[in-house]
Amino acid sequence: MAEHGDSLDGGGRLRLVSEYPEDIPKSRRYKTSFPLHSLRVSLITAYTMDTQLPLPVISKLLAGHTRLLMTIYYNKITPSVMAEKMDEAHGELDAKSKQSVRNFLKDASLEQIQCKMVYHNDDSIQAALVNRNPVGWEERSCGMCLVGGNTVKSDEVSTLGGCWNGGKLINDVKAATHRIYGSVPHGPENCIRCRWFITEARYLPALNAHFNQLSYKAHQAANLSVEIEGELEALKDEQFFCEEQGKPFTKHYELQALQRRYEKQQVEADEYAKDWIACFELIQKIIRVEETRNEDDSKDKLIAVGYEQDVSHALKFIETDSELLHLSLLCDDAEFFPDLQDELRKTPAIQKRSMQLSRVLMKKGFEPIFMEMDDKQQLIAANAMLRQMAKIADPDDKLEGYRKVANHIEAEEYLTDNKLLSQGIHALTNKAINLDGIALPNLLED
Repeated sequence: MAEHGDSLDGGGRLRLVSEYPEDIPKSRRYKTSFPLHSLRVSLITAYTMDTQLPLPVISKLLAGHTRLLMTIYYNKITPSVMAEKMDEAHGELDAKSKQSVRNFLKDASLEQIQCKMVYHNDDSIQAALVNRNPVGWEERSCGMCLVGGNTVKSDEVSTLGGCWNGGKLINDVKAATHRIYGSVPHGPENCIRCRWFITEARYLPALNAHFNQLSYKAHQAANLSVEIEGELEALKDEQFFCEEQGKPFTKHYELQALQRRYEKQQVEADEYAKDWIACFELIQKIIRVEETRNEDDSKDKLIAVGYEQDVSHALKFIETDSELLHLSLLCDDAEFFPDLQDELRKTPAIQKRSMQLSRVLMKKGFEPIFMEMDDKQQLIAANAMLRQMAKIADPDDKLEGYRKVANHIEAEEYLTDNKLLSQGIHALTNKAINLDGIALPNLLED
């Protein structure tokens, strides 16, 4: 095989027989790395997975089987191949579902759209769908922008829709063409508060992930506002005592700066809270649409097998004081939604989670490997570690598994008996080995 140029991907030699010292005669060299029959299994599997040949042809002409069942049995598909094929199928399904949304919006009446899709403003959706041109619609992670994602107004007299007029109605007149709308609240591309935005049940996972991220941002903004307020109140108290005692107050500049920072942060916290509520309202509307379907209406249904109450259960609210749980769920979602990952990397969420996990590793005698990674590598490696631990903690409920792991880590109880941490380190090592530029310590040997 080497003489014919056949080798492994890395250039290594293909070996079907075991290595033997030179002093052992060839007549005694009979041990093989693979039984010869396994080559037949590999060939049948390769033809089944990598060619377009129909299974009956492979069964009769290649395998020589009398029954298809035997040929199917000969297909030994590895977990990595199954995962790859499932990813490909998911991508194709997602692409087709996006196209189905476009086709539906192109042909459906406004009444049909009202029964299936969720949005903020009837008049805006009707205006955006006048021409029914899918080329002008832009796919977003949580739904679809019906004005092509326009963020910058092209000219002063333009009547095109975009972020600059996606907000609330400012000047209400009878003629629709003369109505004036404000810009989208809290900045451009804040789609969940834009009147040009439309979504449906297929986007529920992304909306749920966005909801969790907004919750974190609102919490961070509120905490910072409270911190600045404390400093401001302390300075006001100092000013009061100076006036009471007839002493000059010399920190007017610091007081003004704190007042400005406090007011700015109050507005920011308020806007994040409004974003959070707007996202929640969209989710609730989608759930109501699903719940009001007729029993025989299964077209584009969110749940293929199950019941409507499963949706509400999957999106239930959980009150928690665990920061690690919140951060872990945010990071888990961010790996699958690029838009959310971009936003998350602007916050300290990834680093804060890595610090907590590094403390766990150091307490157990391991090196803090996350400190050698950048943000993206930390996200992927820590996700692999926590997913494996959550799966062991509760195989049937992902959220409950994350909750148990977070509680035990924060309580410094690492569940040594049921191998939670060791399995997490195995998953971390296997994932991190594939990350470029990371020199792994010997975690498993340690």
